Amino acid sequence: MAFFDLFGKKQVFSGPGPYALSCEIHPMRLPAHRNEFLDLEITVTNIAGQELLTSVVVVVPKTLGFEQTALNNEREIRLGMLQPRETRDLKVRVWGTQRTEAGTYPIKVFALSHYRDYGHVLNQVRRALELRVV
Repeated sequence: MAFFDLFGKKQVFSGPGPYALSCEIHPMRLPAHRNEFLDLEITVTNIAGQELLTSVVVVVPKTLGFEQTALNNEREIRLGMLQPRETRDLKVRVWGTQRTEAGTYPIKVFALSHYRDYGHVLNQVRRALELRVV
């Protein structure tokens, strides 16, 4: 398949995934009906045998956000090239507002590997978390 090599096509990583992705929430709960925040700590490790162009995407429900007004519900963090066995630690603030009701909210975290540029996705690993609002 040397023809596709001309256009920058890469072989897809075969295995459980190109990344080891772990996520933690500190503190464990968020108060309802308040402008409070918590820290989502994300650790991404490249377990593939090659360097990968990497980004992390975090998606939260409508009544949560990444700034005090909670207007943005999706955030992409571009990490650049990760060498094999390299680890990066990220901290993302998740805000609640007066509109945040008590309950359980899902948070989705994606670690994406790209080829050529950030517009072309090669592979992904995802984690789902649940955030308690009391």
